[in-house]
Amino acid sequence: MLFKAWRHKGVQGAEQIEAIGMQVMATVNYVPRADSRTNSKTQQTQSILALTDPGNIAVEAFRSIRTSLHFGMLDTRANTLLLTSAAPGAGKSFTAVNLAVVMAQAGKKVCLIDADLRRGHLRKYFNKAKNTPGLTEYLIEEKTIDEVVYPGPVDGLSFIPTGRYPPNPADVLERHLMKDLLAGLNARFDMVILNAPPVLAVSDPVILGRLSDALLFVARFDETPLGEIDASQRILTTAGLKVTGAILNGFDPSKATGSSYSYRYEYKTDA
Repeated sequence: MLFKAWRHKGVQGAEQIEAIGMQVMATVNYVPRADSRTNSKTQQTQSILALTDPGNIAVEAFRSIRTSLHFGMLDTRANTLLLTSAAPGAGKSFTAVNLAVVMAQAGKKVCLIDADLRRGHLRKYFNKAKNTPGLTEYLIEEKTIDEVVYPGPVDGLSFIPTGRYPPNPADVLERHLMKDLLAGLNARFDMVILNAPPVLAVSDPVILGRLSDALLFVARFDETPLGEIDASQRILTTAGLKVTGAILNGFDPSKATGSSYSYRYEYKTDA
């Protein structure tokens, strides 16, 4: 019974994730106003924390991830980064868009792709209407690359939305055009970030992971069970994929239990 409870309890700290074999790259503190789960499903726009509140300690965590990835991927010829999670609600989209922004702010040319062709909603961060032509339209050869790449809100950042949701997402992603797309984008951008669906839900992350150079796994504090993190890692490992690093998202020190967990403090310039 104790083992069962451990598997289903939401993760409380970075050390728990590392105990099952994933290196935690950063802990991102909870930001209530940035929690898309509290917003109406009909809301058409979503603010980007790195732009609206660049001094927030959560944004500083994304800068830390940016630095770690820079040094960790120096030797790779291509820079394709995949973000996934165990289940919906971990904050994967929030992580992807803010990481893309802070990378662009550091002078990198970044292309963010919403590759969740089932429930992807990154378009809301870029004020794009539903069914704006995107990845699907390119993969089924209705649009060219240039017709689905849109400028982002900061210099150096571009965005490819999902486009319309296809009835067979996995089949669409397995087309050779996906590999061609990434090759073409890697020739034009310093970093290509793929926002993928959850590992335990569909096979899409494995398909995309085989085309990526690095993989980040997002878990939500107090919500993502350790058992789900472990199961996700097993699926990825079986497919020949290695998790580059994990991100513990939505950390709330006031709710943390146990004797040790990760902290992040504000350290702002004095007025």
